[in-house]
Amino acid sequence: MTNNKQQTAVKLYTEEQVKKMLDLARFTYNSEDKILLSQKPILLPSDEEIEKIYEGRIGVIRYAFIRGAKWMRDKIQGGEQ
Repeated sequence: MTNNKQQTAVKLYTEEQVKKMLDLARFTYNSEDKILLSQKPILLPSDEEIEKIYEGRIGVIRYAFIRGAKWMRDKIQGGEQ
């Protein structure tokens, strides 16, 4: 299961966090970087991190979990709608 797609770090923020960052941008003189650093993003796992979760296990369940986790991550990133 190799993936030729280039892996890039993707950070996700909740709607509440986005609203807070918009307020900070509107009412403060902070830079975009400082505003982004004020919130903790949701980080999506890499292929290696997903595979490490089921390291040492074999069989259909391991394969299905890894394939499903990668599929869901790719959907969240906007791939293959």
